[in-house]
Amino acid sequence: MKKILMMLAAVGCISISVAEEPRSEGVDYGDYASATLMIKGWEALGEGKYDDAVKLTEKCVELYEEKAKEMQASLSAKPSGDVVNDYWALNDVGTCYFIMGEALVKTGRKSDALLAYKVVRDDLYYAQAWDPKGWHWSPSDAAYPKVQMLEAQQNDDF
Repeated sequence: MKKILMMLAAVGCISISVAEEPRSEGVDYGDYASATLMIKGWEALGEGKYDDAVKLTEKCVELYEEKAKEMQASLSAKPSGDVVNDYWALNDVGTCYFIMGEALVKTGRKSDALLAYKVVRDDLYYAQAWDPKGWHWSPSDAAYPKVQMLEAQQNDDF
């Protein structure tokens, strides 16, 4: 009987310790490369997994924003097609801020979305995103009307 109680106690301790461990976020960050996080962010956004899209893009920003800002500071214009991919961190982080803004709008966090859009518009304006249809586009240019719309909504709320 003593052995059974000890085993039950041991199982109980294990169950308690497992329950106290932090749970996995449930988000697959892949290899943590900026391009991977950005692509997974787009995929999550397209699948309606807005919280995952935010987590993926936040991770990209956390890991690569410093490098992106260095790249931004080194430029005086948007890079041309032959060197645009050399600015991988700038492109991926700028695109992630745009994706983040889109996902935050979908979750009703419009103030946070406004901040995300403003970062790409004001700080990472030379970022370029690749469209699978065959061209680059500017997340900064796409963020401009989003900022105007969200600011107008904030002004209407007062």
